[in-house]
Amino acid sequence: MVDKNSEFSITFCGAAGEVTGSRHLIKTGGLLLLLDCGMFQGHRVESIEKNKKFLFKPGDIDAILLSHGHIDHCGALPMIYRREGNPPVYCTPATKEICSIMLMDSARLQEADAKFFNKIHARKSIKIEPLYEEKDAHAAIENLKSAEYNETLIFNETVSARFLDAGHVLGSSMIQIDARTSAGTRRLLYTGDLGRRKSLLMNPPSPPPGADWLVIESTYGSRIHDSAEDARNRLFEIIKRAVREKGKILIPSFALERTQEIIFVLDNLRHRSDFPDIPIYLDSPMAVSITKIFNRYSRSPCFDAEFRKYAEIDNDPFGFEYVKFVHSKEESQSLNDRPGSMIIISASGMLEGGRVLHHLRNNIANENTTVLLVGYQAEGALGRRLQDGVKKVKIFGIEHEVFCRVETLNVFSSHADKEDIIAFITGLNPAPKKIFLVHGDNHSRSALTEELKSRGFQNIMLPELGQTYNLIE
Repeated sequence: MVDKNSEFSITFCGAAGEVTGSRHLIKTGGLLLLLDCGMFQGHRVESIEKNKKFLFKPGDIDAILLSHGHIDHCGALPMIYRREGNPPVYCTPATKEICSIMLMDSARLQEADAKFFNKIHARKSIKIEPLYEEKDAHAAIENLKSAEYNETLIFNETVSARFLDAGHVLGSSMIQIDARTSAGTRRLLYTGDLGRRKSLLMNPPSPPPGADWLVIESTYGSRIHDSAEDARNRLFEIIKRAVREKGKILIPSFALERTQEIIFVLDNLRHRSDFPDIPIYLDSPMAVSITKIFNRYSRSPCFDAEFRKYAEIDNDPFGFEYVKFVHSKEESQSLNDRPGSMIIISASGMLEGGRVLHHLRNNIANENTTVLLVGYQAEGALGRRLQDGVKKVKIFGIEHEVFCRVETLNVFSSHADKEDIIAFITGLNPAPKKIFLVHGDNHSRSALTEELKSRGFQNIMLPELGQTYNLIE
């Protein structure tokens, strides 16, 4: 006789029909386990409202399992402790290092952006508050606990978990949960963000055996990424044009992985004899700190063999000798007054906060400026609106006309595309009983569903926010 503590269910509390804000609640063995605690990223007003809302009581969570250090997967952690929760947070050692930097930077950015927004809107009595402060980020960081890949975490006599390499970013993991239920032992596999079969930096993920239930991202479930060589050639042409026109290239970039990939590609391009002389600035203290972590891990087996071989030849694969790191606010501001062509890489990747907004508002009216989008742009985000070709946008609540060029390079995405996702699912043996598609908009999820059904897969679920599924059957 198995009592109610053996119940096994999942409730989708974020990234259900959306791409950001991953939060999935597992109930099993008398425990409440949270898979990721991400921040929703999008339009400011919508983001604030969604991020304030939890579909569970933070104080009820027994443990949090973190797939990786991107803000849309870890960024709401401080709010758990701000609201009197106190659970341990398990992740890989690299994710622990990265997450500590990301959370502190997130707190500082929120406080700085709120201060600047409130200053320029003081006469209108419009005011915003940060979602959390540095003290809340400290509380989350103090609860981070590391576990190696394939190490078994035992929560009680019926529930255990393991981290498996997801191939997405440094330290990223799939999370495997095993639970004893009335129907026997059952296994759930949550991919987090899934890496590509051929990445610029990371090893590809390997489909593990025996998953009864699969919760998989679908960010690019309807798209195929550009080839790396095509992207390098396009980037080279964009750089040559900027030098010719004495224009700036602004690259809004996620501090984790995307920035390092861009620097790595630029480092490759610099070996070309015809590469033009152009200053490159990394204007993100967080990205600088994370790039240093990448340099320390550059010979780790989580990187693919080709990159590790390159790192052996080039002891500085992330370009420390030529990338100028911008630390202070004053240094950052001075770039807007500096004439001539340059590349500025700065956070955030969706243009929803950070120093890149100050560069954008100072250069958006210049037709020789190129805004180069190198990551997913969520619906409603400023980056998405520029990508969609709008002619007027608001930055810090002030309207600006768009005269700059806006271009997109999809090759830099560290997310699996449609073909990568299908290859991963078809590699699972046996096939899972049910497949839950999360972390994708409804168009991507629907397109991927049709493709999977055409290949014989059934029981494909498109969970909605707040929906609960029983996993005992």
